[in-house]
Amino acid sequence: MFNTISRRCFCTVAPRPWLFVGLGNPGDKYKGTRHNVGFEMIDAFAESQGIAMDTVHCKAIFGKGFVGDVPVFLAKPQTYMNLSGESVVNDDLLTDYQPSKLRIDQSGLHLLI
Repeated sequence: MFNTISRRCFCTVAPRPWLFVGLGNPGDKYKGTRHNVGFEMIDAFAESQGIAMDTVHCKAIFGKGFVGDVPVFLAKPQTYMNLSGESVVNDDLLTDYQPSKLRIDQSGLHLLI
């Protein structure tokens, strides 16, 4: 999934892609609750940038696009909050994306790769 954009971005001086992960819980039960603020943030950002959230990969719904010249990947893990690592730190995802930095906010507010 990431190789298409990666080939376009890793020529000469192209910016490295960013991965934004919005945590939440799947299903209607959690819509509009504090448990899904991460999902809502990803949806709002995707809409504002015209990025379709239309790919399922690594137990998550993904969108890919550009903000200016910077490639971005947006993810909404479809596992429950306490299992979101299954989507985010997945061998397939890390092989495709190859992050140079991994930042985890210990308060549980956000996860950036």
